Amino acid sequence: MLNDFIATIKDKDTIWVMENKENSDRIFKDYVTDKLFSSTYIIVSKDIAYVFVHKLDEGNIKVLKNQNCKIFIYDTNLVLIEKIKYVLDELNYPKNILLSYTTMSDNNTDIITYSTYVRITKLFRKLYKENNKKISFKSAQMNIYDIISKNSNDDIKKLKVLASITDEILKESFNEIKEYQTEIEIAQNTKKIMRKYMDNIKEKYNIIDYDLAWDICPIVLVGKNLKKGGHALSTDNKIVPGDTIYFDFGIKAVYKDGAILYTDMQRMGYLLKKNEKHAPDDVERVFKTLVSSIECGIKNMKQGIKAYKIDEIVRGKILKAGYPDYPHATGHPVGKEVHASGALISPKQSKRANLKLVENGVYTLEPRINIENGGSIEEMILITKNGAIPLCNIQKELYLI
Repeated sequence: MLNDFIATIKDKDTIWVMENKENSDRIFKDYVTDKLFSSTYIIVSKDIAYVFVHKLDEGNIKVLKNQNCKIFIYDTNLVLIEKIKYVLDELNYPKNILLSYTTMSDNNTDIITYSTYVRITKLFRKLYKENNKKISFKSAQMNIYDIISKNSNDDIKKLKVLASITDEILKESFNEIKEYQTEIEIAQNTKKIMRKYMDNIKEKYNIIDYDLAWDICPIVLVGKNLKKGGHALSTDNKIVPGDTIYFDFGIKAVYKDGAILYTDMQRMGYLLKKNEKHAPDDVERVFKTLVSSIECGIKNMKQGIKAYKIDEIVRGKILKAGYPDYPHATGHPVGKEVHASGALISPKQSKRANLKLVENGVYTLEPRINIENGGSIEEMILITKNGAIPLCNIQKELYLI
């Protein structure tokens, strides 16, 4: 809703200008309407939004009429410019103009193309110059984060169920592993389990379609391949007794109400040798270090804390235990995308790591022990007003195969 956009504008000397054509502005499309196809221009002020709709779309503006906005219909560029001038006069030419681009290398907030940036800045510079007004263009990325980092209560309910489903599929995947299977064969079996499971429950949860959460999902790594990076492809490497194994797996679910949500979780196991009843001490130590680091992270996660502080806590536990550093973030936002917008739980050098965790945000924690026969666990964590809680049961026991 446009009210969400308006709420992000904190002073009268700032406006947010957007252009949407054939749903080119995915934030406007997802949060306001996807029914406007010709060039629509939007000026968001502290008190109200002004929407300039081409005459070709006049019949599609019904969804806007109950929102806090003024609608202007135009048919030519000259008429459009005159109406924009009228609004700028009414607003007394606010100095700061926000545009939907990023300064943080975040594709999810890099909305406008360069040509759109040039066109908008050229037009507004001209209008401001004609009225002897100063102008400054800035990124709207923080406004976008304010809108999309928070999940609705309904989305959170859906994500809790979807996370539990993801966990159950992984449990069954571990139960069906056989020694000397390849990583690729194990991954293929997980896909079969997912299809069977989702086909049985999708109607119950109003899911109309589903898929793997990303193209190379699931990632299955075994034994020596645990030393690889988190996005390594599964191979023909076979699991043999004494190997650790981990899954990186998630689901994309499309709901009847139009919601599209993602999960992203990792689980770790061990293939017992003959006569073994439990994993050896070195494997148990890897597993317990991962669990402990995640539990410390959850304990310290709360709204308002900068994301890099959680990275320092979780990563610090891994390093203090004497294991090597891992070459990726400790966590990321998840829900509306598998890697969604918002605070990145990573070292302080990343700009997004200096963003704060938000209430109703969902973030992963995924520390890794990057050694042969190492491991990785990934949990999905919800930030509430009272702290942080896992979306489903977290892994506290090593899967023994």
